[in-house]
Amino acid sequence: MNIIRYKKLIFIFIILLSVSCSSTKIFYNHADLLLINWLESYIELNEKQRSELNMKVEKFFAWHRKSELPKIVFFLEALKVRYENGIDKQDINWVRSELKILWKRILSYAEDDIVSLLLIIDGIQILQAKEKLAKKEDDWLVKQSIMSSEELRTHILDRSYEFLDDWLGGLESSQKKQLAIWVQPDLSWVAIRLRNREKFQNDLINLLKSKELLKENIHSWISYPESHWTEEYKDVIENKRQEWETITLMIDANTLPGQRKHAIDKLDQYIEDFKDLTDTE
Repeated sequence: MNIIRYKKLIFIFIILLSVSCSSTKIFYNHADLLLINWLESYIELNEKQRSELNMKVEKFFAWHRKSELPKIVFFLEALKVRYENGIDKQDINWVRSELKILWKRILSYAEDDIVSLLLIIDGIQILQAKEKLAKKEDDWLVKQSIMSSEELRTHILDRSYEFLDDWLGGLESSQKKQLAIWVQPDLSWVAIRLRNREKFQNDLINLLKSKELLKENIHSWISYPESHWTEEYKDVIENKRQEWETITLMIDANTLPGQRKHAIDKLDQYIEDFKDLTDTE
């Protein structure tokens, strides 16, 4: 988890903003167990490895609670100020930059612990991880890959409606109709992402096998994740970012005052939530 590109942080951030205030605390207070269980869903650890992992994860979250949660509060407070009067392209670039900085700081802190843990993963465990990654057939990207164009469109819209209904307190029927015009399915993009993920996973397995170069390779991976992207993904990703940015700006321009207030109230809830978590020792 700690060596995937910073875009993953954006996804995690969106998930946090999609749950209730109390659930945010529950999620964070049990994030250590969720992380360990996630890793063990791919690698069967022995007792010594599990004990070491537990200590490293406990240390990481102690650091994160003390060092990073205050920074997240500061980020949310600044985001609230920007969001109150409507967002523009500069605001989107700022969010992207800030999230990247947050993610890089996490990776920088965790880099040595990642290396020391991966150094004790043996060949059998690497093979198990490879097989489990290859058999992963229940995630949303795989499901999208077997959909028709109309099914994909419905799937994307349903996910968008669900998130925006929660964030804005409910969409007007006219807003849903407008969003349905803006959002268009792209089956080729789904296929490109799947091939990119396959390369990423294969590179990860090869990295785990090269123990003598593991430290250098992990550092390179963290610093330049795009070096593990396919060429076709590199060719398309910037256009897709521009597409997502345009849709985001159009959604914000059509946000009603009551909906914006609902979103600001939610931001206030998360700010207080993270402040409470920061103060918890």
